[in-house]
Amino acid sequence: MGWIEARARATRFGLAAAAAALLASAVPAAARTARPAERRPIVQPCGAACCSGDVHALLGRAEARYDSLHSLRARFQQTIQVPLLDKSREGHGTWYQEGRARFRMDFVEPAGDLIVADGAHLWLYYPSTNPGQVVRTTLEGDPTGVAMVDLEGRIFREARSGYGAKSEGPETIDGITTCRVRLTPRDQASTTYRKVRVWVGADDLLVRRFEITEENGTVRTVTLSHLHPDVAIADSLFRFTPPAGVDVFSG
Repeated sequence: MGWIEARARATRFGLAAAAAALLASAVPAAARTARPAERRPIVQPCGAACCSGDVHALLGRAEARYDSLHSLRARFQQTIQVPLLDKSREGHGTWYQEGRARFRMDFVEPAGDLIVADGAHLWLYYPSTNPGQVVRTTLEGDPTGVAMVDLEGRIFREARSGYGAKSEGPETIDGITTCRVRLTPRDQASTTYRKVRVWVGADDLLVRRFEITEENGTVRTVTLSHLHPDVAIADSLFRFTPPAGVDVFSG
């Protein structure tokens, strides 16, 4: 769901090279495309006291809250730092998500850049750096694409198995009290990331920020603000038609 993953995924099509892609474990197709018949009950938040309580209980409540969402619209601010290339890139725009296989990351800056998952395919379009080119992958057979569409879900799933969790206390983001949690791999060889931080809203249990450090040192930070859970999102936002004249590379 971001610049580094997309370009790493696209290097075999001759697009701009970047750092290594985010990897992902496969998720059954039915789990990705079908909406649950019954949502989990929303667990009541415990406020700032969560930050000093059982960190695993906090993550469990946050995961249950995430799983209860039908949809989410938010503003995003993304920063990607690539030490190996001595480069960084920033972007911001609107984040849309519905279920686990419909997603849209609509960039205001860089203007025109777009990531869309329509439930079956993931489309990557970066006219700011690769005009005239679109990459399309199939979610069914591409675990990397699944991770890009449902990154928060992956963080919560892996926190239950491969990472040790430690509370780093409360932190205010845009006037919202959050609980900052650091996730460290129990066995670096069997996990995807070197380190993960996640900021969970103390009152609504929604993720306000996440920071991922990959094995090569690349750090991706995404901050979400103006969150609107369970809002109606037009189906058209999850459809993408390549502009006339662009080359479409399928993976």
